[in-house]
Amino acid sequence: MKVKALRYKDTKEFVHIEEVFDDEPQIFTSGLPKVQPITATLETIKDYIENNDYFEDLEIDWDRIELVEFYFIELDIIGADIRNKLTPPKNLVSMLEIFFKPKIAHVSEERTELAELIKKEMKQVKKSVDYLAKLL
Repeated sequence: MKVKALRYKDTKEFVHIEEVFDDEPQIFTSGLPKVQPITATLETIKDYIENNDYFEDLEIDWDRIELVEFYFIELDIIGADIRNKLTPPKNLVSMLEIFFKPKIAHVSEERTELAELIKKEMKQVKKSVDYLAKLL
């Protein structure tokens, strides 16, 4: 699930702007994000806070703040997904080990069939590697 959060550009700490103590608004940082809707923009958040009397005494240096987008990923789901994506590279390595064994090199029919399987698996490996590169 995609979410957004306010964060300081320089320290990368997440910014929280909310009511905390004695009914007074506060700005503080945390290692954990305060999740904002995916539709949020820095401009709409800034506009809301600057035009809300409740936050009028709060001084915010908006030049230091950015709105970042990231994914919340359930740990068990991502692990299973990575394992599935690693199956084609594992299969390809196994087929290449067989393909390059000296005793099969002279058997052209078996070698041709294996070469076709290797080509097919290579295409899947490219997709898996691209997926993992974008994921991490």
